[in-house]
Amino acid sequence: MASILAVGAHPDDVEAGCYGTLLKHVDAGDKVTVVVATKGSLPHRPWEVILKEIEEAQSYLDKEFVILDNPDGQYQMNWKTVSELDTIIERENIDTIYTVWHGDSHQDHRMTYRNVLAASRKMQVRNLYCFELPDYSYRSESVFTPRRFVEITPYLETKIKSVAAYKSYFSKEHFEAIRGLASHRGGACGVKYAEAFEIIFEMWR
Repeated sequence: MASILAVGAHPDDVEAGCYGTLLKHVDAGDKVTVVVATKGSLPHRPWEVILKEIEEAQSYLDKEFVILDNPDGQYQMNWKTVSELDTIIERENIDTIYTVWHGDSHQDHRMTYRNVLAASRKMQVRNLYCFELPDYSYRSESVFTPRRFVEITPYLETKIKSVAAYKSYFSKEHFEAIRGLASHRGGACGVKYAEAFEIIFEMWR
C-alpha cells in the first residue's frame, strides 16, 4: 500500500490537477492525504462559501482535506511553511507526492512547489510528480513536459463533479478545458482519458 500526498496551493487545485489519479489510488487500496496550503476570503468568494465547496469536493474522495493556515495570495517559503509539510509527511508516512507544477504562472503555485520540494528532501519520499492546471500551466516561459500518464477514464466524471463543487469559481468553459485536456493526454498514451505528470524524481524500491 502506497501513502499518497497531494498538495494544492488553493481549494480546487488538486481537484482540477490530479483528482482522477487520487480516486484511482483509493480504489487500489492506497492511503491518500490532501493538503490545501492556503486559506482566506477573496473579494468575490467569502471563505464560508469556499468551505462549503470544499466539503462537497472532498466527499467524492471520502477524505477530509487538511487546510493549512497561510494567507491566499501571499504564500511564502520559510521554516513554518516547510515544517508543517514535514510534519504531515512524517505523520502519514508519505512516500509519493503530487503537487502543482514549478513552471506554473501563479505565484502561490510556484511557492507551493518550492515548499513541497524542500519537504521532499526526506528519504522516505520516493516519488514527486507535478500536475498541470489548464488556467496557469501554459502562460509560462517554461514548457510542461509530462513523462508519467495515468488513465482516469472510469474516474473522469467524478473528477468533473469535484471541480463543479466550486461553483463560485469554475464555469462551463473550465469543465470543457479539463475534459479536453484529459482527452488530449489520453490520446498520447492510447486511452480515452488520462492525467499527465512531470516527474521530478522517481524511485522503484
